[in-house]
Amino acid sequence: MKTHRLLAATAVAILAFAGSVALAQDRGNQQGHTQFDDHDQQVTRDWYNQNQAHPPAGLRNQDRLSAAEESRLREGVVLDKGLRRKVHPAPPDLSRRLPPPPSDHRYVVIGGHVGLIDNNYQVKAVIHLHDNH
Repeated sequence: MKTHRLLAATAVAILAFAGSVALAQDRGNQQGHTQFDDHDQQVTRDWYNQNQAHPPAGLRNQDRLSAAEESRLREGVVLDKGLRRKVHPAPPDLSRRLPPPPSDHRYVVIGGHVGLIDNNYQVKAVIHLHDNH
């Protein structure tokens, strides 16, 4: 009888542990991702190539950043006021092709780049679209 109770308790413990791991993984997926992977970069480059003839604000030649501004657009930094003025929402058709960002993040375009920033303007990821960057 003790063996049956021990086996039952062990089975319950294993199932409870497996369920909590699955729940944690589901919660992680709801958070969205905060980095661009190779697929995201390819999707973005394909979209850009298809729309290069009529690029939106933030991706036009006249929107390119100066060398000094380029040096301030890096993962992990918080955009200063000057760069914040140059941020535009990513085009909806591009955003739909990318995985949903976390609820406190958004896709943006700035000076020939596509970025993922949080609500505090911290840069999480950047895709450089122009060849000279």
